[in-house]
Amino acid sequence: MDVPLGTRRGRHRIVRGLGGPFRALWWGQAVSQIGDYVAYTTLPLFVLQLGDSTFDFALTYALESLPVVLFGLVGGVLLDRLPLRSVMILADIGRAATFFGLGYLALNPSPTTLATVFVLAFLSGTFSAAFQNGLYALIPSIVDGDHLAVANSRIAMSQQVALVVGPAIAGAMAATIGLAPGFAVNGLSFLVSALSVWMVGSIPPRVARDQRSRFLEEAAHGLRFLWSEPRLRASTLAAAAANAAVGFIESTLAVLATDVLAAEESSFGLMLAVLGLGGIVGAALAPRVGRLIGLGRSMTVGLLLFGLSFWALIHQTFGLSALFLLFAMFLGISLVNVPLVTIRQSYTPTAMLGRVITAARTIGWSTLPLGSLVGAALADANSYPSVAQFTPVVLIAAALWLILTPIWSDTGTPCHGRRFATSDR
Repeated sequence: MDVPLGTRRGRHRIVRGLGGPFRALWWGQAVSQIGDYVAYTTLPLFVLQLGDSTFDFALTYALESLPVVLFGLVGGVLLDRLPLRSVMILADIGRAATFFGLGYLALNPSPTTLATVFVLAFLSGTFSAAFQNGLYALIPSIVDGDHLAVANSRIAMSQQVALVVGPAIAGAMAATIGLAPGFAVNGLSFLVSALSVWMVGSIPPRVARDQRSRFLEEAAHGLRFLWSEPRLRASTLAAAAANAAVGFIESTLAVLATDVLAAEESSFGLMLAVLGLGGIVGAALAPRVGRLIGLGRSMTVGLLLFGLSFWALIHQTFGLSALFLLFAMFLGISLVNVPLVTIRQSYTPTAMLGRVITAARTIGWSTLPLGSLVGAALADANSYPSVAQFTPVVLIAAALWLILTPIWSDTGTPCHGRRFATSDR
């Protein structure tokens, strides 16, 4: 069944600029992102108490990322069929419960605690996958097309601010009152996020009951559209390459600091802060760079900056030059992430946003746990430096490949920023 051009099912709350619904969503995300990065520091410290293998860290990280891959296509159909607000609120409540559970384990450890942490990490990742996919499908329902890049930039900026603030809060809490409060803070932050999503107001399903086909057929529609649209296909493959490197770096950042940069353990917090500052600047610049050279070229330049900065970093020892390169790496990542999300939102029909965004994140995130586990296994085998030298080559090659695709040659957004509203039928 065809949906007439101009249908706005699920987009009835759109306002010009960044209106009240988006501001409500944004402040809730800012709070929950700080909680996330409190847990980002607290969870490795907890795992360190329970085991001493690099693989334990990487497995925890991989289990948090794996649900994006396992449940991606199924989840996308549900996001298009069900009210997004309800799905996201339930996901937030689920995330809060898992972190309250981690807080309880930190207060009452037992011989099976590490295995339970792995289970809770997987559950947290499952709820987070549902929420994050819903978030980026929701934003086009409350923000007009001309302001999508700015909205995505605000979300990315608050995330990078949280990267700076969260670990500092976590470190202070761990040193004074223990690890359990850090998990509790993250649980509470998800309840704040759930409240902010509720304040957005009702967002109806994009696919009405009488317009639905078979479940697996709808999932296949989303995947086929993603693969047939050249900008979506190229950006997704490039994101997969970048995420392999990010998974490797994030899961073994402490090893990179000590074994490659010869940094003291006390410098780890400073490195995280510099990474966050680079991400903040990149997120703030991304909409302006996108308007100046186009979304696709902005993404390509960001990926190239990430790769070249990482290549230069692994030939440094810790100091001002290394900190500058860490700053440049995450500036480049933000220049990739903001246009990447905006491209997905801009070139996807309204009725398929949940499926296409979820399918794109499924493919893009599939390399995160792979990079994490491979990096950790090689680090345990004392082969880390050789892998660290190979990783930026993949990033640079992906950026150069993008120059040959429509991502580079078609630098604008469709219909001068106005999103498609056609159906997949």
